[in-house]
Amino acid sequence: MATLLSLILALNIILAFLVLIAILKIAKISLAKKPESAKNTRLTKRFEKSLESEIEKLIAASGRRIETKILEYFQILLDDAAKKGAELSDFIEKQHGAIVKETQFLAARDVAKLQQDLEKYRANKFVQIDQQVNKMVSDIAKQVLGKAIDVSTHEDLVKTALERAKKEGFLGHG
Repeated sequence: MATLLSLILALNIILAFLVLIAILKIAKISLAKKPESAKNTRLTKRFEKSLESEIEKLIAASGRRIETKILEYFQILLDDAAKKGAELSDFIEKQHGAIVKETQFLAARDVAKLQQDLEKYRANKFVQIDQQVNKMVSDIAKQVLGKAIDVSTHEDLVKTALERAKKEGFLGHG
């Protein structure tokens, strides 16, 4: 954008310089030769008109060149903006992909941690249930037998009961 402004300023300075040169030439001609007759006055006026016409042509041509350059610079700016937009779009897509992958990783990690926590909870519950069952069996045995028994005696009683159940066909293996 600064280049565009400096180009316009340079072209305006050149135009001003050309106009000054033309004015100086007219001034020199009119100062150097003072018209002495009507013929010289007409010739000077024709020359001034011709000079004005040439200056107008120069100004018009310079204006067209300035407009062309301005359009070229605007096109360059549009192309750069489109390129930057495409680059930004690509960057956003890459960042989106990275965010999705990171989110998937974090979710998978959280699911794995939840599964571990669930397994620990389940194991703890089984231990608690096992302890409660042992306490209940011990309490029931105490009530039935009238005394507390140790674990090995309890195991023997359970094995004996299972064997008897098998023989009598309660377990379906008779």
